[in-house]
Formats: sequence, C-alpha cells, structure tokens
Amino acid sequence: MSEYRAQAHLDAPLDEVWALAGNPATYPQWWPVAVEIRGESFEVGDVYTQVLGKFAGRRLEYTRIIDRRDELKELRWSCPTTGGFQRWLLTPAQGGTFVEMEMGLHPPALRYRLFDKSVGRWFIKRWAEQAIDGLRQTLASARAPEVPSRAPVPKVETPPTAGQS
Repeated sequence: MSEYRAQAHLDAPLDEVWALAGNPATYPQWWPVAVEIRGESFEVGDVYTQVLGKFAGRRLEYTRIIDRRDELKELRWSCPTTGGFQRWLLTPAQGGTFVEMEMGLHPPALRYRLFDKSVGRWFIKRWAEQAIDGLRQTLASARAPEVPSRAPVPKVETPPTAGQS
C-alpha cells in the first residue's frame, strides 16, 4: 500500500485554489497525468471517469467516486478498480493557501498489487509532485500581470504638398 503526502503553500487565495483542486473537471488544465475528465457533477457519491495519458501505448480510463467534499476545504476521491485515492485539504494561510495533498494505492486486484510493490511508491510520489507543481504554475500564470506588448509605431505618410511629387 503506497501512500505519499505533499504539502505546499500556494500564493493564491483559497477560492482560486479550490476552483482547481476541488473541481476534478479542471484536472486536465493543470495536472499532466490527467488528459480528460468525463462527468456531470462532482458531489459526494458522484461517479466520473478520468482518462490518463498513454502508458504502455494506450490511454487508461478509470472510474472515480467522490467520497468526501467539504466546500473550500476538502475533496477526496477513490478508484474502485485500482484502489487509488486522492485527498486535497486546503487552509487559508499567510495571504495564500496551504495545501496538503495525500495520494495512494490500496490495490484490490493482484495486477495492481504487483504494480504497487514494484513501482507504486515512485509513481505516487511523482504524480503527487506533478499535481502540486501544475497547480502552482497554473495559479501563477493566471495571476501574472499582463505585460503590454510594444506594438510598432505606425508610419504616418503625409500627403504631398503643392509643388512636390
């Protein structure tokens, strides 16, 4: 059973962090391993599908179930197929948001137990760090001030005056 916890302080208000971490529909925007989310809603008991990038030449699709959701504070989902889970805890802190993300595998089937025993810990750690980094980068780019571009000054042609050609 692999588990990993990542903690970070993000320089963004709680509501902006929650809009991403608390809404699985946004995962493909900021988490490199998620390429598509199919689901209508994301409340406790709701089921959705998460499509992951290619592994061994094929895309992987897994069912996720929202186990716990506390607006602006916590989201937890689990996967009945792999035994995977993810839990996001958010707290306002020092003008930003403190994030604790827990991710792991409690594999029910032999093939996922073998995966877990061989490379599970490494994958879980890597995916958790990618998730935090992607969240941080997406929030930073959304908050970055726009730098005005320097448009070229148009050349103004003056009409010829009398006697000029």
